[in-house]
Amino acid sequence: MAGTLRQQVLSLYKRIIRAAQTWEATDPTQTRTEQEYIISEARYLFRANRSISDDKSIKEHLTEGESRLEIALHYKTPYPRPVNMPPHTITRAWGKANLKRQQTSRPVYIKSLDTST
Repeated sequence: MAGTLRQQVLSLYKRIIRAAQTWEATDPTQTRTEQEYIISEARYLFRANRSISDDKSIKEHLTEGESRLEIALHYKTPYPRPVNMPPHTITRAWGKANLKRQQTSRPVYIKSLDTST
């Protein structure tokens, strides 16, 4: 991993941890639960993806992490926002001719949770 990408990854991780430490839930009784979720999710995903060495993949994961952080801060919820399609509907994959059945409803911006690849 290039030095600048490493710095960006570490910077993102620090921003996420700081956000967790200052996080205030809309329901004050859930603040600690949501803070713990943010920290555990960050630790899990960063550890799961630490073996990625391709610069392009690292940049994609950085973009995903930054997007998730901004979405969480904007909507004031640390949990991924679901897509607005019910499970088992037919979706168009990235290719024009590739149609596949969506097994579960999950956010399309989250590649780190994609277990099919």
